[in-house]
Amino acid sequence: MEFKNEELVDREKEIGRYLLEDFTIKQISEKTGLNKKTLSAHINNMMKKLKVKHISELIKLLRAKNINTQS
Repeated sequence: MEFKNEELVDREKEIGRYLLEDFTIKQISEKTGLNKKTLSAHINNMMKKLKVKHISELIKLLRAKNINTQS
């Protein structure tokens, strides 16, 4: 699978870092100041961009591809 890191916006990269650190949705919401609905929208956008159907697949892809989620 080819992936261009620049497809993710800065906020998605930030969320990706938290996902890789095994933060819960509630914890990410508290850290970022985003409500859960907005956070879910960002995660869904990431999943669409990376062509995965489940958050667990998203996390596995981020880890497996060693995707740099740094801004």
